[in-house]
Amino acid sequence: MKIPAGIETLIHRHLAPILIHVKSGRLKHVRGEEINFFKACDTFLESNDGDVHYVKNVEKKAVLLHVGVVSVVGMPTTINK
Repeated sequence: MKIPAGIETLIHRHLAPILIHVKSGRLKHVRGEEINFFKACDTFLESNDGDVHYVKNVEKKAVLLHVGVVSVVGMPTTINK
């Protein structure tokens, strides 16, 4: 997945567990009042039990992510709020 410079996703949640590995760049992850930053070589898990959140590319170039999803055929992985 590629997130262009300065782009912020919509507020969303996931229906299936997702493993995210930051290949390059730096990402801001906001869930309520909890803010985390992830940089190249960091890996984190988005749970299907997690609350709504959003991410923002805080770099001046695209952030590249490797995303792995554990789901079933036909189930959406993301629902925007």
